[in-house]
Amino acid sequence: MSSNHDFFVSSINDVSSIITNSLTKNKKLMFCGNGGSAAESQHMAAEYCATLNHKNFRSGFAAMSLTVDTSFITAWSNDFGYEDVFSRQVETLGNEGDILFCYSTSGTSKNVLSAISMAKSLNIKVILFTGNNKDIEIKDTCDYVFFAPSSNTAIIQEIHTIIGHEVCLKVEENLIKL
Repeated sequence: MSSNHDFFVSSINDVSSIITNSLTKNKKLMFCGNGGSAAESQHMAAEYCATLNHKNFRSGFAAMSLTVDTSFITAWSNDFGYEDVFSRQVETLGNEGDILFCYSTSGTSKNVLSAISMAKSLNIKVILFTGNNKDIEIKDTCDYVFFAPSSNTAIIQEIHTIIGHEVCLKVEENLIKL
């Protein structure tokens, strides 16, 4: 357990530094996922737009979930398929220096993988939250990967929420120091 704890603390610190740096340059955060992971992407985008720690009120950050525009999602999916529904949004809304947070409990969701590929082609940093499948090919493409040490989808999603909150809290703490 200690090695997992040390890994998470180190990674949370590293990732929060990257996010802090990006936000100080007025870059945006984008989030995507499917099902419960779509809900998590909306949840975390809201934490960055609003504030996580109400005792340290701060300005909002540019953060958006790519799962909320039902008109776009249904039109694109109907006309072109669901596989590129997130990558198309990354292509049109993303800019170099932005950050894409991807949630996939399996690490194999085709539309999430497509979004990662598009983000990397645009020099957008990618943070992947996934389960314990460390054999996924896309892990080497991402800038950071949080592997939840479980194969149970509900547990993986709970771990993603905890890590996401810790990262957001650390970003807020970092920005207070600036």
